[in-house]
Amino acid sequence: MQAPTGEPRADPELADRPPVSGPPRRRPLTGGAAMSATSRIAVTALGAATTILIARLLGPSGSGTYFVAQSLLAVLLVATTLGVEHGITYFVSSRRWPPRAAYMSSLRMALVMGAIGAVLGLGARLVVPSAFAGMSVWLTAALVGSLFFALVTYYARFVAVAIDRYEAYVLPPPAQAAVALACTVPAALLFGVEGAVLSSIFAVVLMGVAMMIWAHRQLAPSAPAEHGQLRRAISFGVKGYAANAIQLINYRLDLFILASVASTAVVGRYAIAVAATSLLSLLPSALSDVVFPRVASLSTAGEDAELEMVETKSVRHAVLIVVTSALGLVVALELLVVPVFGVAFQGSVDLGLILIPGAAAIGLAVVLAATVVGRGKPIYQLYVVLAVTPVTILLYATLIPSDGATGAALASTVSYLLSFVLECVVYRRATGRRVLPLLIPSRSELDDLLGLGRALRDRVIGR
Repeated sequence: MQAPTGEPRADPELADRPPVSGPPRRRPLTGGAAMSATSRIAVTALGAATTILIARLLGPSGSGTYFVAQSLLAVLLVATTLGVEHGITYFVSSRRWPPRAAYMSSLRMALVMGAIGAVLGLGARLVVPSAFAGMSVWLTAALVGSLFFALVTYYARFVAVAIDRYEAYVLPPPAQAAVALACTVPAALLFGVEGAVLSSIFAVVLMGVAMMIWAHRQLAPSAPAEHGQLRRAISFGVKGYAANAIQLINYRLDLFILASVASTAVVGRYAIAVAATSLLSLLPSALSDVVFPRVASLSTAGEDAELEMVETKSVRHAVLIVVTSALGLVVALELLVVPVFGVAFQGSVDLGLILIPGAAAIGLAVVLAATVVGRGKPIYQLYVVLAVTPVTILLYATLIPSDGATGAALASTVSYLLSFVLECVVYRRATGRRVLPLLIPSRSELDDLLGLGRALRDRVIGR
């Protein structure tokens, strides 16, 4: 990786553009982080219930096909956003783009990119059918056809979080997961894995329609955006978009390569291990959701003292969360996988243990990345993935054909650890601070989390 030299500078086009008049309306960051975390926990719990039901009803083979279908939609979603979500968050939160104008522009983007993504996804199924774990052409077509609605939900949620409408940001994912779960059991019983995939498609479409209704009712009419605002949003976000798109390919390419050389049962066991270890990035990702717009707002306003406090505490909170979660996950893998999923998934335990170190590193990396992008340096994320991707592909190509799922787990962990190391490098370039001292939490961060826990407890019991 060729790192940029000298002190990083903000894009002049961004710096010269004045914010919309009026004081920023900021809700407490801890409240937003707590809501985002609750949302992600709910999604994970509902998704886990769906995964368990699929595993129990359809076995490892059905799980493998279902997970490939979900991964295909996730890859296409990230691949077609063009980073507009980052542009929305940056420009709307810094009051340079009216929320409704941003939403209307994103709606047009969803229509165009949804069509392009659908063609690409269906084309990949026709060209490389062995990598799709037995998905039929018509089922693939139905899945990629829901991409437009997934994009609408995705963009609208980022408009919401940019204006501190945390509820509209956090509620759609668990609502979609709940609908999918409610439909999965009868659909899987009646139509097998195809019914399960169709139930997830229905949930995506329903949530897309719901978010369109919310946006048209809740986002106040405003003057049209300045000419070229969408172009500026894409220009800002495309750097981070390229990084996210390539990174997601890194995260999911192992699954498709494994599907092309191993049985769907092996893919199913590996999918369970991946799903379990992804829990380690659950809470850090929730934290990064609200850190990004807050860092963007504070850095634009020049509030350096509060900015440093937010950035420092976010990393230290992430460390506490990841270490605690990793220890708990080791115990959960050993004690719960076989009783919950069945003896056929015994192999998922060892695969999960191999994946834990890398998954923990990614949990920390997402918080570092939120600060880097929030400071207006999304290009640094592209540098990271461009350095990691060749190594990752080489590892996948070498280890998966020879060692199967174990090779996939080893390659993924090495890739994730390398991503974290490089993220530490670009974090220092963006902030001027080394990451290593931030990896040691203080009593203050522990008190923050304990206080948040007490506040949530009191709210639950009505005190």
